[in-house]
Amino acid sequence: MPEKKNLVPFPRSAKKRKQLLRQAESLKLRRLTRLRSFVGWLLVVSIILFGAVNFTMFSPSSLRQTFHILTSALGPNSGRDGVIEYPSGSASTVKPVGSALAVQGDEALHILQLGDITQQQISLSYASPVLETNDNYILTYDRGAYDLAFHSTLAELFTLKLSAPIRNASIGSGDSFVIITDETGYKSTVTVYGASSREEDHHLWRWRTPDYYVQDAVLSPSGTHLCAMTYQQNGAQLETILQFFDLDADQVRASVNLGSVVGYAVHWLDDSNVAVVTDQSAFTVSRRGQTTSQTDYTATDLLGFAFDDDNFVLAQRSWSGDARASITRYDKSGASRATLNLPSAPESISYAGGQLGVLTSSGLYVYNNALEPDWKCTSGGAAQRVMLTDDGGAWLFYSKYAQRVTKSSTLSEDFTDDTVPV
Repeated sequence: MPEKKNLVPFPRSAKKRKQLLRQAESLKLRRLTRLRSFVGWLLVVSIILFGAVNFTMFSPSSLRQTFHILTSALGPNSGRDGVIEYPSGSASTVKPVGSALAVQGDEALHILQLGDITQQQISLSYASPVLETNDNYILTYDRGAYDLAFHSTLAELFTLKLSAPIRNASIGSGDSFVIITDETGYKSTVTVYGASSREEDHHLWRWRTPDYYVQDAVLSPSGTHLCAMTYQQNGAQLETILQFFDLDADQVRASVNLGSVVGYAVHWLDDSNVAVVTDQSAFTVSRRGQTTSQTDYTATDLLGFAFDDDNFVLAQRSWSGDARASITRYDKSGASRATLNLPSAPESISYAGGQLGVLTSSGLYVYNNALEPDWKCTSGGAAQRVMLTDDGGAWLFYSKYAQRVTKSSTLSEDFTDDTVPV
């Protein structure tokens, strides 16, 4: 008599197989089956919610843009050099955002990549549009009015219509930014907004002051501290006062009176120190309220300034020997580290990634952190301004287009002279 095989029937239907697993004698097997089912449904719900929130990313135009960006980035030249023409033939403001350019025109904001790629085109009806950018985000607002919009390089994150007119704004290094408004009952209101905020109006922190007019306010690199450059009437004089805050509190952490000077700009050099440029002096000030350095000059001698991580540079008139201008680099303590003498005043300067860019009528000249010659692009003499990028390249801005140049560009060459040609 043939031996009877011990066979367990296995249903062909997936529904019956799941039913058998749910009714299995093993408690561990039943729990594992329920967990697998729960994870599967959770994944489905997550995909649906992600698609609903980011539906614009999956539109045909967005998918085409993403494809063009990827193919351009993977191409042999990968868009390192080239020209971006402004869509309307002119632009009120142009600023880099990552590897792209944000171009603010009369009626729209364009996010453009080399290779004729338009990442975004946003219609704006601002009367006085202002543009602020960092590596990943774009803030646009209507100065003197109530509207603002916050974008990534691929999509609009949110828009707001404020209850008070916007006086000024700045963007941090992440997804947060600062808005200064003229709110009724106060001289100034400073509000920090962020894409990560859980509030309906996206605000993270707010300071209202009946005592000070706030000219500028900037976030520290970590986004946890804020420095406000304020001024106050003292008799017949206006005094500029720095106010430092921690964003986990609404009280002033430290206050520094800089005297009767006109503030131009304030910039965090690291999470503990700021540099302040005024009409008469440049200061470095710690977050604890200590003035660590002061460099004096006359208002007519200051030609320009630029900031980078841990350092800043000042361009001034000079009458030393054949020099007619000089650029000095200062560290975060305010100590002078290097000086470059120039035979003529620069048209524009930029400082980024440990490099100094000097634009003159003879072209662009780039120096290393010790202000020693590195490379030059003599064809850029007609540019209106220059902006270096952290990767060692530079944008040259003209009236109708912007040009990207690097040390390895065909237009560039080594620069070994110790002075800039007149």
